[in-house]
Amino acid sequence: FQAEDGIRDLVRSRGLGDVYKRQTHSNSQAEREAIREHPLKGSNQTDTGFERASFVAMGTRSAYVSCMKKIFSLCMISLVVLAPSLPAQHQHFKNLEWRESLTDHFALRAKGTSTSPARRYAEKVWDECVRVMPGLHTDFSENKFRTPSGATGADYPPYRFTVYLVGSGHDYTAVLEQQQQRSGWDANRIKLCRITRNYGDPDNRYYVLCKADPEQSQGGETDLTPVFVHGTASTILQGRSLSGNLPFWMTAGWGYYVEHRIFRLCRVFYLDFKTYYANEEADFKRGLTLGPENPWPSPLRKMCKDGIREALDTVCKAEILTLTPNQSGYIFALTYFLVSSDENIAKYRKLVERSRQGETITKSVLLDVYGYEDDAALEKDWYEFMESRDFR
Repeated sequence: FQAEDGIRDLVRSRGLGDVYKRQTHSNSQAEREAIREHPLKGSNQTDTGFERASFVAMGTRSAYVSCMKKIFSLCMISLVVLAPSLPAQHQHFKNLEWRESLTDHFALRAKGTSTSPARRYAEKVWDECVRVMPGLHTDFSENKFRTPSGATGADYPPYRFTVYLVGSGHDYTAVLEQQQQRSGWDANRIKLCRITRNYGDPDNRYYVLCKADPEQSQGGETDLTPVFVHGTASTILQGRSLSGNLPFWMTAGWGYYVEHRIFRLCRVFYLDFKTYYANEEADFKRGLTLGPENPWPSPLRKMCKDGIREALDTVCKAEILTLTPNQSGYIFALTYFLVSSDENIAKYRKLVERSRQGETITKSVLLDVYGYEDDAALEKDWYEFMESRDFR
């Protein structure tokens, strides 16, 4: 999975695979929906000739104070009106107007729709990402974020990750046209983004979701909550890694892991699992299939105990077009194992740092960072973790 390729939405399989997600899920934790206004910059006034003249003309101190309060109020109103025209975040799509809301770490820009589900879940995604990658604090608060080519993400601190939420197929087409011109995407790439209804910026600065059918000018909104969580988490990982080319197992695995942490479910599929199971001739045992309705650790634990396992080499070489449900599950399980303890989290940070230093994350790099001599040594600890009660 490359974040910029998008994640497939819930539609019948069109040959490239689809996200399978039908279940809605409520979250009992308090929503972090506090929206921050643009900052205002005041100034200290000195005793100017204008003020002294006004004081004499008015004749009383109270009248002078009242007048100055009115002047101050007018200045504040002017600043409030002007502030939105001076955003710190870059405007990525010209000639398109967006309604913007700010959270602590995200700029949510909506056109023709609401900021849902980003407004509710953006900071939850941040919490999971920064827990494992604390360097994000500096990237955001001090505007240290950089694209793979070294460009900044904002004009001045703090940097915020931008989420674009589009409410019509017409506007999504306009967004894709600008993206195609900027990134040089071919027709197949654009077609894929229309099928998936979402994609991540190749420079990891923003994520775009089309809540409407791209083939219709208006209406037909779809709940993209799992897609938002999965895709945003994956793009933030790539941004921290200073990479536009992390391996599929790493980006998809991180997206699945954050989904599981927030919902206790994995609902973004890179292929239609039901169609796959229906077309396979094998008789799948009860409890050994994966779906959006139930958490994945339980069936994966049973698979592992029954010897139905995916090798490390297979997981590291996984590709979207040849992916199977079991491979998807083991990609999730591998990431879960890699961040399953404080010691492992420290090693995961080193893995990200190796990418920041320009290395391609291969299986050999993974083994080296985690201190394993070969595949079998890592697989031993990985499978033991999957069969334990810690994998839940």
